[in-house]
Amino acid sequence: MKHFNEEGNQITQYINELLNDHKGVGVSVTIVKDAETIYSKGFGNARIRHGERPIDGDTKMSIQSISKNFMALSIMQLVEKNLIALDDAVVTYLPYFRTKNKEQSDAITIRHVLSHTAGFPSEVGIANMIAPNVREIFSDTPTEFQEALDHYQLTEEEITSIKTREDITKWFKKVELEYTPGEGWNYCTDAYVILADLYEKVTGCKWEVSLTGDILTPLCMKRTTSDPHEVQEDPNSARYYIGEEKKETPFPINPISAPIGYLYSTANDLANYVSFHLNKKTPVLRSELVDEMQKPVHLVSEEWRAPGCDVRSYGLAWFTDTYRGYKIVEHGGGQLGVRSLITMVPELNLGVVVLLNFDGTIHHDICDKIMDVFIDS
Repeated sequence: MKHFNEEGNQITQYINELLNDHKGVGVSVTIVKDAETIYSKGFGNARIRHGERPIDGDTKMSIQSISKNFMALSIMQLVEKNLIALDDAVVTYLPYFRTKNKEQSDAITIRHVLSHTAGFPSEVGIANMIAPNVREIFSDTPTEFQEALDHYQLTEEEITSIKTREDITKWFKKVELEYTPGEGWNYCTDAYVILADLYEKVTGCKWEVSLTGDILTPLCMKRTTSDPHEVQEDPNSARYYIGEEKKETPFPINPISAPIGYLYSTANDLANYVSFHLNKKTPVLRSELVDEMQKPVHLVSEEWRAPGCDVRSYGLAWFTDTYRGYKIVEHGGGQLGVRSLITMVPELNLGVVVLLNFDGTIHHDICDKIMDVFIDS
């Protein structure tokens, strides 16, 4: 892109203005164009109050549900090796998997789980409620933790009994499907733990070990990890803040549920990841299977669409949509004080990564501004 310095300055100024009212918290942004990272910048701080720490492109941050995309990529690597097929039933590999209606759940395929079309309700809760610091998360009032359990119809004994991913899969026997598999769409975050269980049973290998060897290392993602303690001890890592007063929140930690949202990465590492998905030029996965991930499977439910939008769909761990007439492929993530977004515009060979350590929606504003700059140039 000619004169990107000028356009880059425009983007920088825009982000600085957006952050004016946010009391020191931070944003990390990278832009990929034609397989190269052409912009990498941090704004504000990774940590505030007790020893401010500026944020930059190498700051380790929670990426929340972008983690699902890595889980899906690992599953696609099994497809490439002919160890599984997307339309195989989950019970083929996990014979103990079932829901309340066994006949229905026996028909659930790997593709259904990847695309959130299995029939599971969206409000399941088990995978997040087993976080080791869950009581700290729900501690604003003396009754908040119990209220969370009641909301998800869980008991404390139930969540403390979950020790493995297999336990999560077996827990699904109490779930009632909301529609016939393949005939609807519900974003069920918990279901991605089942995919990790399946991966581990097929390979005999812990998913995190394969993730490092088969994805992170080939893509030179040296600061991406599933280890929360490693991240917390890293001096260049973020803490997370919510509300007007930017109150610090409990650190996002949940090793069993890593595939649903508990990986940690950096904007620079994710730029490498986005470049791979745009350009498909590494041995990580052959190009037609990368394309398969980005193909729409089902329209998403209305609350997941912008007003007036009727094209937003979900593929295999990617949302697809349009922006100003261009197809976009993206996935975001969010939890208390965490916001993450990776967006690709394949026609422009453009990728955008935005990571925040506070709540709100400015990650979308920043991404839209960057796309505008490239569309209008």
